[in-house]
Amino acid sequence: MNKPYLYIYIFLLSILGCKKEVNSSSVTEKNIDNASYINPFICTSDDHGQTDVAAAVPFGMVKPCPDTNPISHSGYDYSAKEIVGFSNTRFSGVGCRGVGGNLRILPFAISKGDTIPQSVTYSKESEKAQAGYYSVDLNNGVKTQLTATRQVAFHQYTFPKSEKSGFTIDLESSYVGHISDNFNINNGVVSGEITSVNVCKKGAYTFYFAIAFNKETSEITKEGSKLIVKFSTAKNQDVLLRCALSVVDENSAINNLKNTKTLSFSQVKTQAFQSWNNFLSTIDVETENDTLKELFYTHLYHTSQSPFIINDENGMIRGSNGEKYKIDTPYYHGWSVWDTFRTKLPLFSLLYPNQYKDMLWSLRVLYKQGKPDWATKTEPFLTIRTEHTIPVLLDAHQKGILPYSLADVYNEMKEEAKHLPFKSPDNVLESSYDLWALSKIAQILGKDEDAQFYKNKAFEYKTLWKDKFLVMDDNSDIMHGDGLYEGTLWQYRWFVPFDIQGIQTMMGGKDEFEKQLDYFFNNELFNIGNQPDIQVPYLYNYTNSPWKTQALIHKLLNEKTNNWYGTHEKFKTPIVKKIFTATPDGFIKEMDDDAGTMSSWFLWSSMGMYPIFPGSTEVALTAPQFNKITIKTNSKPLEITTSKKGLNNIYIQKVTWNNKIVNSSIIDFNTISKGGVLHFELGDKPNKQWGKQN
Repeated sequence: MNKPYLYIYIFLLSILGCKKEVNSSSVTEKNIDNASYINPFICTSDDHGQTDVAAAVPFGMVKPCPDTNPISHSGYDYSAKEIVGFSNTRFSGVGCRGVGGNLRILPFAISKGDTIPQSVTYSKESEKAQAGYYSVDLNNGVKTQLTATRQVAFHQYTFPKSEKSGFTIDLESSYVGHISDNFNINNGVVSGEITSVNVCKKGAYTFYFAIAFNKETSEITKEGSKLIVKFSTAKNQDVLLRCALSVVDENSAINNLKNTKTLSFSQVKTQAFQSWNNFLSTIDVETENDTLKELFYTHLYHTSQSPFIINDENGMIRGSNGEKYKIDTPYYHGWSVWDTFRTKLPLFSLLYPNQYKDMLWSLRVLYKQGKPDWATKTEPFLTIRTEHTIPVLLDAHQKGILPYSLADVYNEMKEEAKHLPFKSPDNVLESSYDLWALSKIAQILGKDEDAQFYKNKAFEYKTLWKDKFLVMDDNSDIMHGDGLYEGTLWQYRWFVPFDIQGIQTMMGGKDEFEKQLDYFFNNELFNIGNQPDIQVPYLYNYTNSPWKTQALIHKLLNEKTNNWYGTHEKFKTPIVKKIFTATPDGFIKEMDDDAGTMSSWFLWSSMGMYPIFPGSTEVALTAPQFNKITIKTNSKPLEITTSKKGLNNIYIQKVTWNNKIVNSSIIDFNTISKGGVLHFELGDKPNKQWGKQN
């Protein structure tokens, strides 16, 4: 590309990428990079998703981002007026109080006699964010820009003229809690070790850091928890701070820092954007609605904030048991499987099977380290929980993408099964799901006695189900009722994906099952904002009325709805709002993204599919929101096309796969994942005959 055109190209990318809102009429359909549709501000306001504007790369370990006052789960709250600093770690969209916030850096430029501030206000109008980049003008006269490689954060601060400029580096900053820190200063490089409390105060993580500046300092002192770095600056002087991380040791962090010494801020910014564009190029969506494209690519961006690839360049990691290992493939850490096994991990199996295989290898390594359900005290980095890994591995095997034999971790899964909880109704249903998956794994491995044992244990759920879920009453709509972890009995009663026919039979048949689904939705008992019942809108695909799923999904994606439930309580009055919007309050209140789980729900639903039953290859169908979707596969592309697409054409009239009629509302993953054409004919009235033949 000739240089003049290159400069114009980069300029256009910066304009499109830094927008906070997209004008749906301003962007043409063609010649726009998918990464330009990413709007990092979506879901960052108050408690409406708990995502952030971190300048990161896909699955990057380091995530520089402003921490605000008030602070959010991911550090940044769009509605806040103050910034307390720019920290380098976080876990997007998770519950409790989040996790991360380490090594918080705040630039200052003060007059003689003034004290160094604890926070600073900023110009909201100046704030910009795009894939891999963030910038803001602070009201102390310092312009901040952030970008990153996988392990090194680049902070570029443009200072005013001042004899008393510098940074504070808070060694004890943490969203959950600080445990310990050590630091050294050699040749102007600050390096050391941080240990912090993990999510929900369960376990701890330790990592290593190295920080360097391209400005000679006059002094570096320690006051309380903070290092004070001082120097003088001329007007509009750029000072580059690089913060490198490693999970291995301090020398490894220093080496990671050295490996980026020749990179400029602008080079890293360009590389970060391109890494996102390459990542998103696996799928192209076509629509006249650019806001829908903005939502789609932003939520795909949200899914790939975690897990984190934590290897150093030489392959070294430190495991959850505190031991060092060399791993030949990218090693992923930072799990929230209890959430993500429902939507995000199945999404990766379709869109990113090659990267997903590396994640599956990482789970194998984790099993060999003695995989716990929650974080250990010796984690190498941020992480949460790993329940339901058993159905994840079964799911991958059934799809032909598990890169090792189930036998490799069978004994570890059997050990895990010994400790599954059965204390509350939700425990029983969730643990029974894991036991069902283990029975299938045993059957695959030819261990018939084990298979029958685990199957029998799994189907013991029916005793509890008949007692707690068969007859519903006023007590069935109480948040945390009967000791539930989250949700109500109404919301949990449907969570038996491995035996939908079984609960239909206990209810009195398929028609009664449908009537009770109608009651559930007509009385607004559904909670889109949390995981226990997010699959339920698709259960009509297992009745004689799959058209009701089509109507319901269209409503949830496109219309204002009444939403009565938060994470822990039922509201006195409902939140009346469109659930998914391309705004900072992009989800309904208290709807955490939960490591990309809810973003993935949106992605699946807008594509016209849903993995209702992880552990099987069943994919439920509904009407796609796009004119055409093209997904790269390892063979030929998967094309999802629609005809008669219009505002009122929300119902499936006919489906074909490679021109052959599909009469079922369930399609096989292994059919579509190899590529082909899945075509939907849509209309404005339901075809009540289509989809009954499941």
